[in-house]
Amino acid sequence: MKAHLLFAFIAAAFAATDFEKQCAPKAEVGFCKAKLPRWWFNADSGKCEQFYYGGCGGNANKYLTKEKCEKTCSPQTVKQAPLMAFSNKIAKISGFGGGVCSKPRYTGPCKARIPRFYYDTSSKSCRQFYYGGCHSNGNNFVTLQDCERACGGRAHVGPRPR
Repeated sequence: MKAHLLFAFIAAAFAATDFEKQCAPKAEVGFCKAKLPRWWFNADSGKCEQFYYGGCGGNANKYLTKEKCEKTCSPQTVKQAPLMAFSNKIAKISGFGGGVCSKPRYTGPCKARIPRFYYDTSSKSCRQFYYGGCHSNGNNFVTLQDCERACGGRAHVGPRPR
């Protein structure tokens, strides 16, 4: 069981690193003069957009097709990333749930708008927020049930915080 969780954690760390390298950077044309149509993931809009690549240099956020860009970087893909799905379970199993649950809501520096739940210590309840897609502090749960399981409390009913 421990080996399985360790493997999941390592795989999740690589998935998060890949997102940071492949999806978070702005499009870079590169230093050559070709005009090759490519697609990049715009973290501000949460969508794949076309640009013209120069043919050399640039960064990893460039894809031959819109479909490949969406498969790699879309919020639905990010939502299923193992780091978010497994990190909360690992924290709970390892006995660190209280520490994670006492951390403040943190959207992160990326610009996706992924609905998530965090534990709000002042109301002693799980509340919905929009996660940016990278750099979670751990108080970030895919489902309301995961939040309540890890931190206790009841669901907050009311307007969503931004």
